[in-house]
Amino acid sequence: MMKISYKDHLWPVNPHTYRDEMSRTAHYETVDGVSQYAGISPIIRRITGQGVFCGEGAYQKLLDLQALFADPKPGNLVHPVWGSCYCYFTELELTQEPRESYVSYRFTFTGALPNGEIPR
Repeated sequence: MMKISYKDHLWPVNPHTYRDEMSRTAHYETVDGVSQYAGISPIIRRITGQGVFCGEGAYQKLLDLQALFADPKPGNLVHPVWGSCYCYFTELELTQEPRESYVSYRFTFTGALPNGEIPR
């Protein structure tokens, strides 16, 4: 299977979980004391997952992921089956003390509109 990527970074090993959640928020406004439906938000998208890096260079792969996380600009997250999403890399969590040859991590990406704004 092809690997997931974000911007110019290609995961050496796909994460073992990948969850893509989408939701919308209904908006209401009050007119003459009556609450009325005023529309629906753009799609709010949150992508989460977990993975491990194993073997020689595992810790360096984590450092590469941390450098990618440090870039505040949005980019395209591409999954070989689920497609792509323009998003921000919003969370990176180490789920154990890293070892030289084994690192476990979790991540979150938050979908963005083409102008870079995150829907609410």
